[in-house]
Amino acid sequence: MKTATVRIEFDPDTKTYGATSEDLPDIYAISDDRNDVLRRFVRSANVYRNYLRERNQPIPATLSANAEIVTITIEAA
Repeated sequence: MKTATVRIEFDPDTKTYGATSEDLPDIYAISDDRNDVLRRFVRSANVYRNYLRERNQPIPATLSANAEIVTITIEAA
């Protein structure tokens, strides 16, 4: 089993969530529900994994197993 760090962002203007991962740059998901965006991302990642297996291509190695995502505050000018 492989793991990946998934970044989930919320856009208040469109009221949608987006999910991306540096580990799987070809995959993303968008939804108006946080749990749904993660489900969609996992489903897409599994479809992509199957696609690679069918073509005997390597599954990307996990890059972010020891990564940490933090939020910082940047001072206004």
